[in-house]
Amino acid sequence: MKKLTLLYPIILYMFFTSCIVVDNTPGTYGRDGKAYFGVDYEHHAPYSYWDNNNAIPNNPILGEYYPTNPGIYDFEYYVNSHDYWYGTYEIWINRGGAGGAHGEPGYDGLDTYLMLICDPNGFHEHGYRLKENEPLIIENKSGKYNYKIMIQKGNILTRPTQQPKYIQN
Repeated sequence: MKKLTLLYPIILYMFFTSCIVVDNTPGTYGRDGKAYFGVDYEHHAPYSYWDNNNAIPNNPILGEYYPTNPGIYDFEYYVNSHDYWYGTYEIWINRGGAGGAHGEPGYDGLDTYLMLICDPNGFHEHGYRLKENEPLIIENKSGKYNYKIMIQKGNILTRPTQQPKYIQN
């Protein structure tokens, strides 16, 4: 009997130390990426620029990215005192990934960048060329580029314009 009473604590100790605890608690989501927007040109600076994005200041520095919120924004830029391009741009953020098993955190979302090139011939990237009175829709959802642009040519006789944020000196 004495042997059994000594054996019980040893058996209980071995039983509890041999148990494997599985923690399937998922980790936290990764941080969402941030969105950045800017205005620039390649061949000739715009005569003026306007948009309804509150994150873009008056007289923005051309070629500079500004942190912005995701959303759909209207824009227009003049190439001279009569002709201009107008449209909308939509910018998204990349969400962070779900956490993994055992408390492993999720991956962080990539930051999103959009630089609107305001040249006299309109937006031109990857062979796009715009025709007068024909809107063009460009969408890119790959990695750090997560945007959609609709752009069309206009002039002061066909459409009223907005008060510009940027005017060429």
